[in-house]
Amino acid sequence: MEEALLVLCAMQMEQEEVLERKRLLRSLRDSSDPFSMSETVFVQYFRLSKAVCNELIEELMPFDDQKTSLPFGLRFFASLYFFANGSYQKCVGNNFVASMSQPSVSRSLQHISAIIVNRKLNEVNFPKTNEEQLTIKTGFYVSFGVKSTIGAIDCTHIAIIAPSSIDPSKPSSLYMNRKGFYSINVEAVCDHSLKFLAVNARFPGSCHDSGIWTTSAVRLFMMRQSGSWLLGDQGYPLEPWLLTPIPEPSSTQEERYNKLHAKARNVVERAFGVLKSRFRCLSKHRALHYSHERAVNIINACVILHNIALKKCPLTFIETNEAEFDTPSTPANVIRSQYYREGQIIRSRYIQTL
Repeated sequence: MEEALLVLCAMQMEQEEVLERKRLLRSLRDSSDPFSMSETVFVQYFRLSKAVCNELIEELMPFDDQKTSLPFGLRFFASLYFFANGSYQKCVGNNFVASMSQPSVSRSLQHISAIIVNRKLNEVNFPKTNEEQLTIKTGFYVSFGVKSTIGAIDCTHIAIIAPSSIDPSKPSSLYMNRKGFYSINVEAVCDHSLKFLAVNARFPGSCHDSGIWTTSAVRLFMMRQSGSWLLGDQGYPLEPWLLTPIPEPSSTQEERYNKLHAKARNVVERAFGVLKSRFRCLSKHRALHYSHERAVNIINACVILHNIALKKCPLTFIETNEAEFDTPSTPANVIRSQYYREGQIIRSRYIQTL
């Protein structure tokens, strides 16, 4: 009899523990406060510090015009969690720090991305004044020993799911890149500190880097400049404002130029590596399940947040020297134009100063 009572008491205690655990989980889902986390855990979840998130929420909230009963902060954190982890929307909604339905996560992600891009686009700004350019030139010279450089340029592929074949203007073949997966080919320029100065995510994965460059707003701006240049790999054409490595160096000076060029240009590959490590929704293994238009907003929002994080948050969870290892782009089909000949002259003059 006593043993039966003991068993019964044990079962009742176990049931009470289960009920208490359920009540606790329910309270977490209903009233969880991400700001109650420790700073370290918070950064691991959202990739930004508490202070920066609080500042962004206060700054962006006045522009929130989405008709929903969900608080702006909840939708903001759900979007940040998606950027940081690249999970499926249902997984994001089931997370205790951002409990939402999948459709709510989808709408919030689209809305929050648009607000970040529209209101914080000035965080990605190409240096246009002499003072801005001088600061970056000094940074490149001190760090890598290259002169008059205001940026390194390259492209990276952001994976997406196969586009719908219903739209004849955007066949899925346009998005199949040379590596064998569907993507958007994103062109970006960054400075010596891994800050992005320009980003262009308008082109599908099959577009060559040099083709994107020919229509780039950065190129149009550089054509009106003198005494400054960008550094690009062999996938770009040699131009007076865009210096590329020498394919077959024939002297010690040319070899030294190639080494300095590769060392300085590596910052853009490192920047891509840090960006994709911080915001894993951009990783190849977590393809964006969105149309090109919606994916562009997500990409741009992540780049903006990356620049904000560089300025205000320490890189506590990733290595700052991590680079995106990529196979070199196929050499550009060089047209022996006047620009190419002028680029050869400028590159030769630079090599002679080494």
